[in-house]
Amino acid sequence: MSKFMSLDWFKGKIENSIDRVIAKKLDSVMGEEESSSIDIQKIKLVNDQLTVVLSDGKMYTKTNATEEDFESVQSAKTAQQLECIMMEQEVADQKEKQRRDIEKAKALQIGIDGIVELDDFRREGNSCYLVGTNRSMPSLLVEKFIEVVYRVKEFQHYGDRPLQWFCDQDEEYQSLKNFFMWCCLNPRAEVANELYRFLTENSFRITKQGFFVALRNVVTLHGSPELVHFISNTYNKVKAVWGKKPKKYTVFLENNEYKIVHENGLYETRTELIEEEWDDYEECYIECEPYEREYEVPIDYGEKIGNLKDLYIDLPNRHENRFTDDWTKTFDIRVGKPVSMPKEDCNWSTQDCAAAGLHFTADQIHYVGCGDQAVLVLINPMKVVGIGEHKGRCYEYLPIMTVPSNEATSILHDLRFDTLQLDEQYAVRELDKLEEKAKDGFTAEVSKHEFNIPHMTYTEIEDIVANLSKMKETISDRVTAIE
Repeated sequence: MSKFMSLDWFKGKIENSIDRVIAKKLDSVMGEEESSSIDIQKIKLVNDQLTVVLSDGKMYTKTNATEEDFESVQSAKTAQQLECIMMEQEVADQKEKQRRDIEKAKALQIGIDGIVELDDFRREGNSCYLVGTNRSMPSLLVEKFIEVVYRVKEFQHYGDRPLQWFCDQDEEYQSLKNFFMWCCLNPRAEVANELYRFLTENSFRITKQGFFVALRNVVTLHGSPELVHFISNTYNKVKAVWGKKPKKYTVFLENNEYKIVHENGLYETRTELIEEEWDDYEECYIECEPYEREYEVPIDYGEKIGNLKDLYIDLPNRHENRFTDDWTKTFDIRVGKPVSMPKEDCNWSTQDCAAAGLHFTADQIHYVGCGDQAVLVLINPMKVVGIGEHKGRCYEYLPIMTVPSNEATSILHDLRFDTLQLDEQYAVRELDKLEEKAKDGFTAEVSKHEFNIPHMTYTEIEDIVANLSKMKETISDRVTAIE
């Protein structure tokens, strides 16, 4: 039957490091700090011990020194250069790290000074908050916001609107805002605080509405899910690689292979010579002045299966769309249908494996032997219950597509697969009765603790829900619910 349409096929049809960004911004704003000059009085290398005496009487010594160290000291112009040469490597590395940490902290504060001018942020001491939330953003997320705002600001001169307007139009900026608001609705503060770091270190991708995309393995219950593979793969790649609307494509089966055809290619235009026309009064054909008339006829692409969007929405109802988990073999897993388990049954530890919960990862290698089929899933940060080193756990995820084993890892690392485009339907579902669900989650969490009650008031929850609900206005081509 049909094979997966590969990611390369779709691409054929159509790092900025935080440290580097911060360093660049620091240089542009502060410049390099000048080091004080030095006056070397004496340099002596005896065996492997190097001694340097300055004119002010200060003395440096280094064991296991080399001739290269001796020559480097002779060329040193500043105290900083001399200290780097004379320090043991371990100490030098540690000092350099401290220096970089200080520089980064200074740059971060400068960056915060810039973004707090926007309506979306406020500053309290050295912490930065999204307006409407009372959880300080982790520094790594603040750095990312600074990076995005500086990028947006570079294009601001192309228009006379304020910076806030340009940020509001930027998809990455909005995705980060939505992501952290969902994090704030997670009653486990430690998960919310660490989740962005975990996602960044493991190369997870965040969607437009603030969810993130992950991988997990499942066990196939039916031996012939080819159509499920084709529909789920093609639907999401049309959106994420081509940036097109799946509803404009039709699926056909021709020569035992599935294919898609755009609506503009369904018909061909033909012409015919008209020499007589029907006369309604005489109720017969009469001769007329000959002319050519155009008409369209369907092109034969084989058996018509249906509209790509309609087929994807209907996937949960297809008999062949049935998978389960490898561990318990009890879960009903279908592409397009949320999979969940009771929150109270989940383990909140930081283990990678052997902990209760619905596991996910960003790298297929961490799921070797845990099933015969990889699936791409959407996860709401609000529903994450624990994170380990490479794997995390949640109490609900939405399978959105099956993934060929040779693409399972690479697809999430390929920037041309735009995961921002994959979450409209899920967002509508998650926003339904969100305030009620969020309050219930915090109430349940508070009941577990005699002390250290999660710090989030119902008023704050209401504010966050109100902000998240605004995304409904930007969601196009949506489905009101996923059953």
